[in-house]
Amino acid sequence: MDMRALLFMAALLGSTAAGIDSSSLRAAADYSRDHRGSAVLVMTGGQVVFSEGQNGFSLSQAHMLASGSKSFACALAVALMDQGVLSLDERVSTTLPEWATDPLKRQVTVRHLLSFTSGLPGRIGPNAVRLNADLFGSALHAPFQAPPGGRFTYGNAHLAAFGLLVQRKTRLDPALVLQRQVLDRIGVRAQWTRDQKGQPNLAGSASMTALDWAKYGQLIVQGGVWNGRQVLSKEGLKQCFKGSEALATYGLTWWLNVPFGGTLDAGDEVPVQAVGVGSGEAQQIAPSAPMSMVMAAGALNQRLYLLPEEQTVVVRFGEGGPWSDDAFLAQLLGKR
Repeated sequence: MDMRALLFMAALLGSTAAGIDSSSLRAAADYSRDHRGSAVLVMTGGQVVFSEGQNGFSLSQAHMLASGSKSFACALAVALMDQGVLSLDERVSTTLPEWATDPLKRQVTVRHLLSFTSGLPGRIGPNAVRLNADLFGSALHAPFQAPPGGRFTYGNAHLAAFGLLVQRKTRLDPALVLQRQVLDRIGVRAQWTRDQKGQPNLAGSASMTALDWAKYGQLIVQGGVWNGRQVLSKEGLKQCFKGSEALATYGLTWWLNVPFGGTLDAGDEVPVQAVGVGSGEAQQIAPSAPMSMVMAAGALNQRLYLLPEEQTVVVRFGEGGPWSDDAFLAQLLGKR
C-alpha cells in the first residue's frame, strides 16, 4: 500500500479518543475568532467537545464550504466503487465516448480526475457558478494542457468531468447520488449552487452547518462506519489518501500533511498558504500536526481537519484574511 495512505489509516486503526485539553481548545478558538472566524466545532470520539459561533455567526446556519466541497467527490467515488459502478483506474472514455478518439483524453482514468492530474485546465467558465451555461459540457470539450498524470492543476474542471461521468453512469444528478448514498445515511445535508442547466459545481459550491460537516469528517475518521454500519468501505477510503507523482500532498480530493514532493503552480488558487511554492524544500501544510492529518480546504479559510491519532475532527468557518493552518493546529494540539 502507498505509504501516504498508510499514515492516515494506521493512525486511524491504532487511535483512541485521547481528547484535547480545554485550554488548547480555547486558544485555537481565539486564534480563529481573531482571524475573521465564523465558527469552530471540535468533535472527539464522535462527541462534540467544543462549539462556538464567532463574530455574529450562528452555528445553526449553513456556511459555504468553497473548495472544502471537493472532498465529497472521493466519498461519492467510494460509494460507487462499493456498488461496482466504477473503478478508479477505469478509462473515463468508456463512459464519455467523446474522449475516445483524442490521444490524450482517451488515457484519462477516474483517478486522474480525482487527483487533479487529468491534463484538463484547472478552471473552466466564470467564477460565479450560476453564470456557467453548462459546466459539465465545458469540461467535456475543454482542450487538454498536459498528458494525464503529469501535472497537478487545481480548479473545477476535473470534478465537472467527474460529475458528468457519474451522471451518465447513474442517470442521476451526482449531488443527489452523494446525498442518497452517503450523506442521508449519516443524517446530514449539503446544499449546492448550480449552473444554468441545474448541474452542481462539485468543486466548490456546497454549504453545510458546522455540525453536519463535522459528522461527515467523523464518518471518514471512523473508516466509513456509522452507527455500526459500513457506509463506505475502509479499503475504498484508503484510496482517498494516496498522493500522486505530480503532487504528493494532494490525494483524491483531500490535502495530505506530508512533504509536498511535487510541483505547486504559483498560478493555482490553492488554499494552502503554509506550503512554500517554488522554495524547493520539502514543506508541509502543518508541521506542528501529525503527518497523518488530512484536510479539506476552501477559499476564505474554510477548513475540515481530520486528526485520526486524536480521533478528532475540527471544522473552522471563516471570512478571509490572514490564516495559518500550522498556527491554528499548534494551538489546538497544545504546541504553542
